[in-house]
Amino acid sequence: MAQSLIKEVEERTGKSGFSSVVAEALEEWLATQKLREVVAADQEAFGPVSPEARRQAEQEW
Repeated sequence: MAQSLIKEVEERTGKSGFSSVVAEALEEWLATQKLREVVAADQEAFGPVSPEARRQAEQEW
């Protein structure tokens, strides 16, 4: 890991906060990967979302 990155994180969190920042980042990365897997499985099973369905979902959101 780049020392400049470590230093910048430690400047914001203190030395003891570094591991919690890394753990949080890994948790977010893992959640994103799992979501991508779910989306890929859904697209494989049902095909891509149609432009019409996307517009409807955006309107309802």
